[in-house]
Amino acid sequence: MKMRFWQKIYIFTLILFLVCLNGGILSLTVYTHSKNVEGAEATASAEQYYIAVSFERDYNDLMINPLASPALLMQSYCSYYGEKGISLCFSEEGERVYSSIKGEYTVDTNTLSHRELDGKRHIFISTTLCDGKYDLVFAKNVESLDTEFRALMIIYVFTALGVSAVLAAGLYFILKKLSAPLDSLRKTTELIEGGDFSVSAQEKGNDEFTLLAKSFNSMLSTINTQMKALETDAEKKQMLVDNLAHELRTPLTSIHGYAEYLEKAATTEENKIVAAKYIMSESERLKKISDILLDSAFIRENTAEMEDIDLAYILSDTCLHLSYKAEQSGVKIVFEGERTVVQGNGTLLSMLFYNLAENGIKACSHGGKVVLSCRGNTACVSDTGKGMTSQQLVHITEPFYRTDKSRSRAEGGAGLGLALCKQIADTHGAQLNITSVLGEGTKAYVVFTS
Repeated sequence: MKMRFWQKIYIFTLILFLVCLNGGILSLTVYTHSKNVEGAEATASAEQYYIAVSFERDYNDLMINPLASPALLMQSYCSYYGEKGISLCFSEEGERVYSSIKGEYTVDTNTLSHRELDGKRHIFISTTLCDGKYDLVFAKNVESLDTEFRALMIIYVFTALGVSAVLAAGLYFILKKLSAPLDSLRKTTELIEGGDFSVSAQEKGNDEFTLLAKSFNSMLSTINTQMKALETDAEKKQMLVDNLAHELRTPLTSIHGYAEYLEKAATTEENKIVAAKYIMSESERLKKISDILLDSAFIRENTAEMEDIDLAYILSDTCLHLSYKAEQSGVKIVFEGERTVVQGNGTLLSMLFYNLAENGIKACSHGGKVVLSCRGNTACVSDTGKGMTSQQLVHITEPFYRTDKSRSRAEGGAGLGLALCKQIADTHGAQLNITSVLGEGTKAYVVFTS
């Protein structure tokens, strides 16, 4: 099982703190014991010095009397200081004269050392007396130093255990509480991994975790927006493919049927000509769809070269090119306007207004009228045709959408003209606005920004 980040912090922090804490307490305990030992040694040295000075004074006073016995003086010193936990040994030329120290020991002259005596610690101090005649060995029981040290160690152990337990519990809950935002963020990412993009990280407080949660939510919002855009784009592309398949199915079926009819059926020459004309008509329709799709792809993938274009020239030229078709449909097409210069691509703008005007001609019945005009930075193509409903206007620039499917198909329309017009307008940074009243006609405005 892998450890979480907060658990790693918990363990390493706890180990580091306990090492520092226990090291500090142990060092303090050892330092205190060392100071106690130094104090005991200083006290022992002072006591030994006092005993040595006192003994020499008493010894010099005693030696005035020829019958005096130094051994008795030594005995009295040993008896008196023995009650205070101090043992003495007087030696003359290496031979003990009198001693209250039990057991064997070896000490160097004029030194201080610690020795075990009867299983207890003693401080030994050796010195010479009476101008080197006697050697005095001072031994003081300092077993209390070890007792105190053991007591300190017991206190240290229980203190360390108690502090460690409190620290471990407190640190656990603190780190778990502090890491709760991270855990919440982890659960959020798991939900997102499972496909739920509606969730968001909690934003409580004003610390780094909150800032992280805000950044995460901002990123998630951006991703959701992009995903929705991709879904919308995918839906549009799928709709385009579905519509394209639908549009291609009818002419292909007709071409195949008439071709099979010409191949297998025994019919008159006149019927063969009719079938051939229908095949040619459907082939032209397929070619038109292909040309428009190629034009759309070219506009989408390439940057059009812009230059100063006179809209009046483009619109009047469009009227000229469509005059014959308008005449054949019994529709009047005219241009009204003044010279207007905009930044654009002449070829694309000609395609734009040609498609708008051609749609106007198709929408008009016999006796209708199509007007191309320009004022300022706005060009307009209006017709007196059958018009459209508000619901039809919403979808008018979608690929393959047709307000009158039977009429468009009969006339070879592909339902791509206005979609191409919208794309050309977007390429120029212009707005294509279409208004229409059912039964009265339609107006298409192209508004240029420059």
